[in-house]
Amino acid sequence: MLNRVKNVGYGNRLPFLSASESVTLRAEIDQLIDHQIEQWYATVPAAAHLEGRNVDSEYYKRHLIETAWRIRLLRVAEAKTLSEIAKINPEAAQIWANYEQEEMLHDELFIQDLQQVGVSRDTFLATEPYLSTKLLTGFFSYLLDHEGPLGVVAYSYLVEYVNVKLEPRKIEALKASVGEKNVIGQVSHSHTDINDDHPGEVWAALRFLLKDATDIEALKRYLAEHQRILALYFTELHEDTLVKKHVAAA
Repeated sequence: MLNRVKNVGYGNRLPFLSASESVTLRAEIDQLIDHQIEQWYATVPAAAHLEGRNVDSEYYKRHLIETAWRIRLLRVAEAKTLSEIAKINPEAAQIWANYEQEEMLHDELFIQDLQQVGVSRDTFLATEPYLSTKLLTGFFSYLLDHEGPLGVVAYSYLVEYVNVKLEPRKIEALKASVGEKNVIGQVSHSHTDINDDHPGEVWAALRFLLKDATDIEALKRYLAEHQRILALYFTELHEDTLVKKHVAAA
């Protein structure tokens, strides 16, 4: 009798990449992201603003608001991602579940910092997310419906790699510009990313989801696409705060 059960992650579960091949590919992907970071600083308006000495207070507050909203919105799609991964590979699902458990409530860390700079929880809740954030959330839904979970996990690798690489420098700058007591939540968030090795954790899940060379090429495209959508956000943030302030002062 034919067993009709499928989509339970019990096909060929051996990783496509050996351990050494995985290390080699990860180094290649990291180099690709490093190049994207260079492009970011060269092309995104005010890309290094939060690393400067004179951080605009409205830019800073709005960025914290949007970061908290992105965590809240994306965790819904990322929870759905877990079920899609479980259909493919239970090892990857276990890794992803642990990663999400560690990240799920980090919106509260950014809301904590918002309250330190005078933005109440009610004000946060009354502030609608930017269109760019809604588009990112919609892209996740598209990926899960039509391409699979690989693109969603690719996003997490991109942001975790960049956070671990750049966040310590940004936080030290923010301590000087906005005050150490006003970045406690962000310090806690960064501490989790670094000490729990979130880039390594997400890469471990990615390794189980890469089934062939086509998936590797898709991973590279996803990283570029996510960067484009994230650039839309920082452009929107720049126009909504720094540009408006400049126009108002003119």
